[in-house]
Amino acid sequence: MADIDPSQSFVFADHLVLDESPTRNFYKELLQGLIHKNNNMLGVVQGFSSLILMDDDVSQSVCDNVQQMKESAHQSTELARGILTTAGCARVQIEDTDLNALFPYFEQVTKSLCDEHGVGLQFNRPEGLPIIQADGNRLNEILRELTQNAAEAAGAMTPKGEVAIDVFPPGEAVEGNNVNIFIRNSSESIPAENIMKMFTPFEGTKGNDHEGNGLTTAAILAGQMGIRLGLRNADGTTTVWLSIPA
Repeated sequence: MADIDPSQSFVFADHLVLDESPTRNFYKELLQGLIHKNNNMLGVVQGFSSLILMDDDVSQSVCDNVQQMKESAHQSTELARGILTTAGCARVQIEDTDLNALFPYFEQVTKSLCDEHGVGLQFNRPEGLPIIQADGNRLNEILRELTQNAAEAAGAMTPKGEVAIDVFPPGEAVEGNNVNIFIRNSSESIPAENIMKMFTPFEGTKGNDHEGNGLTTAAILAGQMGIRLGLRNADGTTTVWLSIPA
């Protein structure tokens, strides 16, 4: 992969780079407070559900319903916590980050995700990558979200597809002073008009087990760190492009 042209049908999530206006701060505080209050109520539901389930005199049918209620409350709590990140409320600590130290762990995570979905993996990265300015933990979150999407999409193919990750130092593949990461996976054809929708919150095609926030979360975190995130689908391959200033 070389000489990537940014105009080659990549759709970038630049529209999700959040401003720092006072109005945004107001809605940020409002959302944080709402989720805090909501999680308090969900905690009460989970607590009383646990008490009911400890009562041996309760019928099995009631226990089944209460267990479902408890699990739904837990899932709602986890969703609410994730929404804070998706809405740009997560704290991001930008500092010197060594990709050479970060990638061995990420490579292990990637392999586990691909094994889970029964797809092959190619991971190509050079040694001696330059230091970047980013939050290493948040960058790991972005990479995990993107790889999870890629592995799930490739795993849904018949026969199963594969995932390939290519990392290029500045000046290779793309001109400029950025480290470029390309995450590719086998996929069904995606109409061009649907590419932009994939960045929309709660927009998903993977069923009720997914909230449809993976790409939105990745885009928001990327924008907070000055990282550009692009997406395209062509010739049976979906490609995600992360361009990170070195």
